[in-house]
Amino acid sequence: MADQNTSDPQKTSSSQTGLKEFSTTSTVLKNGDVFQGDKMKPETMPERTSELNSIHSAIEPAARGENPRNLFIYGKPGQGKTAAVRLKRDQFTEFAEEQELDVTIVYIECNSANKSYHVLTTALKELKGLRKKPRGQTLDNLYSDLFDVMNERGGTYIYILDEIDRIRDDQDDDLNILYKLPRAYSSEELDDNIGCSVIGISNDRRFKSKLSPRIKDALYEAEVDFPPYTIDQLKSILYRRAAKGLTNTELVYEDGQLVSIESEVVSESVIEKCAENAERERGSARQAIDLLGQAATIAHNERAEHVTIDHVEEAQREVNKSYIKNMLDDHTSDDLLTLCGLLYLEARGKTPARTNQIHDYYSTYAKSVDETPLVQRRMRDRLQDLKLTGVINMDKVTGGSRGGERWEAALSIPIDETIEILLNDDNYAPTYGHIAKEIASETQ
Repeated sequence: MADQNTSDPQKTSSSQTGLKEFSTTSTVLKNGDVFQGDKMKPETMPERTSELNSIHSAIEPAARGENPRNLFIYGKPGQGKTAAVRLKRDQFTEFAEEQELDVTIVYIECNSANKSYHVLTTALKELKGLRKKPRGQTLDNLYSDLFDVMNERGGTYIYILDEIDRIRDDQDDDLNILYKLPRAYSSEELDDNIGCSVIGISNDRRFKSKLSPRIKDALYEAEVDFPPYTIDQLKSILYRRAAKGLTNTELVYEDGQLVSIESEVVSESVIEKCAENAERERGSARQAIDLLGQAATIAHNERAEHVTIDHVEEAQREVNKSYIKNMLDDHTSDDLLTLCGLLYLEARGKTPARTNQIHDYYSTYAKSVDETPLVQRRMRDRLQDLKLTGVINMDKVTGGSRGGERWEAALSIPIDETIEILLNDDNYAPTYGHIAKEIASETQ
């Protein structure tokens, strides 16, 4: 006779299997997508009123039938550059449709379209409504094709080139998209009644210095700098996200100004902690939002009724690793080996470190992975690239026992999480794992 205690496997409960049960509700999360930067576009950006007005001024001439201005926007990641441009783009697009204006705005991410050729084929695909990008044409033919389409369709064209500093060409400047598009309005290649301008967005403040004078003259008609958010601005941003993304949370206004939140699941101290952590790193709204979202997710996973400081601290460790990995992904092998040299000195408490000190360890590590070490001057360029993305701090120091000027560097990201990534991440461990293990053994 069959065992009467044997249960149907299809009816086995989660408690019996030890599996965590799914839930259709959450005590803390109302809409977790609110904390995913790519899934939620801000409807307002009061912290960037001045910058939005500058973007507005560059675009508005198109509403009057005039040529919009070329505009260059720069600032560190997470400062709202792309969000601000998209907000004004959407506002102007709606206005243009209502007023029946003949204005076309083309948005191109240069992270993937990182050559003039790719920018042109991406633009043609959108303007022509093609399923695939054009292939097999010369750069000159693509320019001619683009300008022919614009002349045939008429109207005004605004090209938004996000991460414009990613564009790398081996061509002469005359063939560079950064020269051709910004000056197209005044060239003979477009009819007199066709408008054209470029809005360039960059995280690289050194980008301008790398350009030829002719490209600078064409592209930099107007500039907007997005400075890092202050802690008060970050708190306001988090208030709005919390009210949309967390349960039982509402905004509090005084005299028409947003001042706080009323919430049953998150306290002011938690918001303050998230803002402080993000402000200390680089004033990144993206990081602050991600931190609060991850803290709320951790609280939900624990089936907790409140988001606490402990949840924020645990989330910070995860955010740090994600943030660091994203930064490291943008760097070359020589950059990372240079970083390893600095990490070793940081682990031993010997930073800020001079370039020659870093070069000694960098050279050893480069040889350990069968790479030829760069000379010290070229390795210093790698340090500058690490500084640009916020991985390190680097300052020019005058004086000292030897006199003169010298560069000194120190780590600006958490050392423990950085070592952990180099040790355990599949993308880095095979090459840098043995180096990270040595550095970890020196950590004080």
